[in-house]
Amino acid sequence: MPSANRIPAPELPLYWMDDLQVLRRDVLLHARSLPPGSKRNQHRQIALSLQRLLKNKNWLNAHTLDG
Repeated sequence: MPSANRIPAPELPLYWMDDLQVLRRDVLLHARSLPPGSKRNQHRQIALSLQRLLKNKNWLNAHTLDG
C-alpha cells in the first residue's frame, strides 16, 4: 500500500556532448554581438558556466549520453 502514494523521482535530462558544445558556442557568439552591458555579461556567464560543466567529468558522466 505505501507504494501507491510514492511520487516517481524526476529523471535527469541527458544531453549529447555535441549539443552542449554547440550551445556554448552559440551563447558566446550571441554575447559578442551584444553591446557591452548587463545582457552581454549575463550571456558570457552562461557560456562560462557551460564551459565549466564540460570540464567536470562527474557531471558529464551523469548528464551526457556520450558518458
